[in-house]
Amino acid sequence: LPLQQSLKQKRNKKEGIMNDILIRKAKPGDEIGIAQIRKEGLIRKNWLYTGGNKAPSKEKIKKMRKDLSTKNPENICLVAVDKSREKIIGSIFGGFKKDGRLRHRIELGWGVHPDYQGRGIGTRLLETMLQQAKKKGFKRAEAEMAIENIASWKLALKFGFKIEGVKKRALLTDDNRYIDTYIVGKLI
Repeated sequence: LPLQQSLKQKRNKKEGIMNDILIRKAKPGDEIGIAQIRKEGLIRKNWLYTGGNKAPSKEKIKKMRKDLSTKNPENICLVAVDKSREKIIGSIFGGFKKDGRLRHRIELGWGVHPDYQGRGIGTRLLETMLQQAKKKGFKRAEAEMAIENIASWKLALKFGFKIEGVKKRALLTDDNRYIDTYIVGKLI
């Protein structure tokens, strides 16, 4: 009985946290919060297995703002917002081609602020993005992630992505190690 109560308390706490989290389309002005997530993840070494090892530059932040302002972008960006703190705590990007032979697929990348990891926010972001991608007519979603990025590939597998391949020595870490990456994909 005490174990059941403990599990129920954890579930209620998690549900309470999730009630304070809003998933929405990113808008101009969100680029600062998105950049801050990446910066914090890199400083705390939570984001060791990402393609970039630097916080976004002022130029990249300006470009992100321009992309978020575009009426007909070649990407979709969603953010998770902690409503109680009015703070962006996670994001997911979906890049795509508007025409050509690859226009049916969307390439995904996501991240959650270190203070909020392990609380189901990545799950909500990916779930919402897949719903939006399907509504927009995409037939395939894919992502690439370091094999050592266990949280990301477990999240992808949870949503039915399959490991379709491995890229050998695809990521060079800051300590000069080469890491293989998974290519994961899913029909939607």
